[in-house]
Amino acid sequence: MNFKKIENLSAILMVVSFFMPWVSLGILSATGFKVASMGGAGTLLFVIPLLAIVVLANDMLNFLDVDKSKYLTYLTAAAPLMYIIFRLIQDAANFFELSSIGIYLTLIASILMILGASGKIKLPN
Repeated sequence: MNFKKIENLSAILMVVSFFMPWVSLGILSATGFKVASMGGAGTLLFVIPLLAIVVLANDMLNFLDVDKSKYLTYLTAAAPLMYIIFRLIQDAANFFELSSIGIYLTLIASILMILGASGKIKLPN
């Protein structure tokens, strides 16, 4: 695996942040995994780490060509962005009040993944 690619580092950050607190209610908190396990529409959150793992596996095994690889990366970055935008539209005031470090790291990873896949930012050699 190439650790010099922003996309791979972002995918790793997405997987790690999925198991960090996403929602905080004072002394109670819930990880992304816990929120997804609660059922309902939250079950779709399992797509985020699964797509990130596929991006990492594709980098190691090269089962997709370059163009399809970019589309996979864009899709992986868009999934959490769509969730966060949906939550913001639904209830913006409470979103920032209840959000915790995991969801913010996922948002940062998504933005970095899009910028890395589009070639806007690169790690120095």
